[in-house]
Amino acid sequence: MILQRHAEAEIDGDDDLSRPLSPIGFSQAAVQGETFRELELYPELIMHSPAMRSRQTAEIMAVKLELSQAYTVEDQELYTFNAFELINQIHALPDEVDSILIVGHNPAVENAAYALATNQLVPFKTAEAALFKFDVEAWQSISPKNCVEHKFFNQPL
Repeated sequence: MILQRHAEAEIDGDDDLSRPLSPIGFSQAAVQGETFRELELYPELIMHSPAMRSRQTAEIMAVKLELSQAYTVEDQELYTFNAFELINQIHALPDEVDSILIVGHNPAVENAAYALATNQLVPFKTAEAALFKFDVEAWQSISPKNCVEHKFFNQPL
């Protein structure tokens, strides 16, 4: 599982949901996607919130990972800033999905990563991500106790 904060967004917008990526954000998402491809990190599914900046980040990641748009799924519940809600969403993932990239928002992404990591991570800037590997059969069972590996991906620019 990869938890990723969306790339940098424009400051202004009609409302929070409609804020698009900034030019830097487009570059951040592209570089992070290329990094994942070089490391052969190919999620079976990319889930993102309905916020435009999250959707754009997910779509760019899918292109860079050479995945079709069918691999991206919008989930209204991922528009949260609460780590507990985000972890509940992860616990509810279908068990037939083995690997997933979740593109969401801070502080939820950062705090959920802290809650699942076996040691301290650094604060998440835009487009940063954490990869987690768990020794479990069901998403419902993930916890720091069965986290066998995690890796942090710094801001790409």
